[in-house]
Amino acid sequence: MKLGSIQILRALAAAMVVYMHSINQMCFFAANGHQRTALHASLGAYGVDLFFVISGFVIYTSANRLNGRSQALNFLWHRFRRINPIYYAATLITLIVWLPSFWRHARPAPPDAQILTSAILFPVLNNQLPILTQAWTLSFEWYFYFLFFLLILAGVQKKTKLLSAVLISLIILGWFLRRWPLGFLGLYTDPLIFEFLLGVGTAYLCQRWTPGKKSIQAILWLGIGLSLTLMLTGFYNFEAIPAPEIRSLRYVHALCWGSSAALVVTGCVLLERSGSTGFFQKHPLLLLLGDASYSIYLFHYLIFGAIGAIYLRVGLFLPPDLAIPINAVLALVGCLPFYKWVEVPLLKWLRKESPSRLTPSPPAGT
Repeated sequence: MKLGSIQILRALAAAMVVYMHSINQMCFFAANGHQRTALHASLGAYGVDLFFVISGFVIYTSANRLNGRSQALNFLWHRFRRINPIYYAATLITLIVWLPSFWRHARPAPPDAQILTSAILFPVLNNQLPILTQAWTLSFEWYFYFLFFLLILAGVQKKTKLLSAVLISLIILGWFLRRWPLGFLGLYTDPLIFEFLLGVGTAYLCQRWTPGKKSIQAILWLGIGLSLTLMLTGFYNFEAIPAPEIRSLRYVHALCWGSSAALVVTGCVLLERSGSTGFFQKHPLLLLLGDASYSIYLFHYLIFGAIGAIYLRVGLFLPPDLAIPINAVLALVGCLPFYKWVEVPLLKWLRKESPSRLTPSPPAGT
């Protein structure tokens, strides 16, 4: 069963990433007030933090009770089916759109390392980004999925304790190795993986704790207040602060920004489960954007590319600070056809083609 609160938070996270990229695009055309604020980088960073916490919450909620080889393979197949085919479709469509620029030599062809990274979604050769640069987050997602897959395969009953021990140990190891040039190995000790653990902890807490509405509202408002403070000040935002020890900053970022996102998720989920379902179910547009959040995340650069092409041809005809939100809305709306005509049909077809030996998968929204 999908939680309306989680879908709305997904919509919010996707919108924040899109808005940040709209600011970034406008920087190529004109100076704007947005770029002089911490929000220039904070919105997208917090959107990613929120996505990671939500992912930890969803995986624990849907897979915590799975055990054994069959269910482990089912979990892995379900994750692959949900993530990779749509990502490969987005990459292929992007490359097709880029073909004219390849022929004109206006854009360099992707190197072999980038093609390999794009295929396996794990960085190789000095943290090479995939062709869809925003898909760097999928490497973290798959890393977390694979750890959870191993817990299911091993039949671990108390997954939360062992997962916490493993992830915290890896994060501590990363601290001692932070001055070493780890290259692509840095992914496996990156402190941002702590945010998935915060999501697991949030799910664990929400299943076992039933506070009163005043307590829930206090948690939610605390999370919102902390989140706004961090975004408006850019406090320890690892993307916004230029410093040589960027990995050291990521530890504080993961703890502070991840915790504020976890408080927001906790407050929203507990509020919905306490009976306040009306707020989370009476916003069909937000629920639609939440359902489409993955397509929005993958395809919004294509929409920005089309907008940028118009500006290059006719010039920037809007005030920059007005163009930024307009472009962001156009990108959000423009990605909905990709959701309707690429993601949804592809998922339906893949469900029909699921290997018969695997047990039924969790709902597609998980």
